[in-house]
Amino acid sequence: MVSKRKGFTIIELVVVIVILGILAAVAFPKFQNLSTEAQQAVVNATGGAVKSAAIILFAKNQGSMSPVATCYSTTNVDYDSANITISGAAASVLVQHNSAPAVSVTVNVSDYCL
Repeated sequence: MVSKRKGFTIIELVVVIVILGILAAVAFPKFQNLSTEAQQAVVNATGGAVKSAAIILFAKNQGSMSPVATCYSTTNVDYDSANITISGAAASVLVQHNSAPAVSVTVNVSDYCL
């Protein structure tokens, strides 16, 4: 008489659970740091958009410089949904993600803005 085996043994289930636990312990720290990297990418992209807007404004004004506030206010970014703050003085623009810890980048627009 041949018996058909149905299901898994307890040892097989324990081995699978242990393997999943090890994978989770190794993978969790990597995924935990992804939000900071994503926020840094958003800040860098916004900084690039600010610099592009300054260059376009410089070209539209036929080589005359605009104030820094005008340069970053022409950037077409929805700052509220991106949780971004932009401020500028002395021909540099600070782009900051309002998170903890704060992520920021300074963009130099001195060639295009006052």
